[in-house]
Amino acid sequence: MILRIFNNIHFLVACGCFAIFFPGSFVFGFPGVMAGEWQQLFNVDKSQIGRLMFFILAGTGFSMYLSGKLQEKIAPHWMILTGNFFCALSIGLVGYATSITHVYIWAFAEGFFCGFVYIPCLTIFQRLFPANKGLLTGIINLTFGGSSAVMAPVFSFLLVSKGYGATCWITMIAAISIGMGCALFIKIPKSMAKKDLIIAPRLSLMQTIALKPFRYLWCVWALAGAAGVSLIILSATFGQTLGYDVTQYVIILTCFNILNGIGRLVCGRLADHFPKQKILMIVFLLASAAYFLMPFVTAIYLLSFLACFVGLAFGAMFTVSAPLVTECFGLENFGRVFGLVFTAYGFLAGFLGPWLSGIVLDTTNGNFTIVFTGFAFFYLISAFLILRVRKPGIIHSRS
Repeated sequence: MILRIFNNIHFLVACGCFAIFFPGSFVFGFPGVMAGEWQQLFNVDKSQIGRLMFFILAGTGFSMYLSGKLQEKIAPHWMILTGNFFCALSIGLVGYATSITHVYIWAFAEGFFCGFVYIPCLTIFQRLFPANKGLLTGIINLTFGGSSAVMAPVFSFLLVSKGYGATCWITMIAAISIGMGCALFIKIPKSMAKKDLIIAPRLSLMQTIALKPFRYLWCVWALAGAAGVSLIILSATFGQTLGYDVTQYVIILTCFNILNGIGRLVCGRLADHFPKQKILMIVFLLASAAYFLMPFVTAIYLLSFLACFVGLAFGAMFTVSAPLVTECFGLENFGRVFGLVFTAYGFLAGFLGPWLSGIVLDTTNGNFTIVFTGFAFFYLISAFLILRVRKPGIIHSRS
């Protein structure tokens, strides 16, 4: 009886959500809440804080393609367990940071080991639910991105009531206990293990890079990824510029992450029934309009409302792109191709977004109009590029 429960695919989905919950909150929620604390602790400027997300994304960029290849040789649950352990350990160790350099090391490690959780989870649940890839991708991404909507207020509360070091240790213990425990159960049931899932010929690294649809999608992830991820850091600095304290400007980040999470589920479900490219085009245009309006808004709740559209586009990019990659390049190539797409987000989005925006803000005396307008154009360009992502002629599905 117990064995049947553990083999139940719905139980596996629940384990996948719990396994990815804390890594997601560490990437999307922790830096935004701690940005002001780190700036005071280490006496650094906005551009140095902006580099945090660059190092997180660089770590992710290095690990995503690697994890996509490793999951073909190593049992996914061991990869997920390893990723959870080091994500949690990193958050504990950053509590001892004595300089911004130590925080950069934490950021890179956090991003790197997130890849060991994210890619195997997406691959497993697309295999388990071939008819509902978008929905299941949305559920996993809802947990990954939406976890910070739950945890950002918790991080803020712990920071104020317990202090910086205690916050890191409390979250480390919770992450190790829950994440690693659930990771052990994330396995393909034996009844499905021998299914023939080869739906497309294997693509080599050079073959993938040579495909125009891949290059268009890669550019979308660089531009839309930069515009979306930047608000995680900028929500704090923009809120401070307008005179709000941490308990107030955290509302912007919370609203961003609520739609970041819910949007993943809704857009994932829509992707099972409507063209994925058009879904992404619509949300990118909405985010572009939101960024155009932000410099002219000062009310915290109206800013939070606009942040919802950026969060929606950010979450949709992750969720809808995953089944889009499977549709265009085949499930057999998903881990490798999606890992390569992630390098745009990892290596370029972090520079074009948080890092470059921090430099612009420092050199222009905090001119957010330039930064937000630039991100609006990033989303506008992405809305047109995504329509050109189509199934390459060399990929032929087979039953």
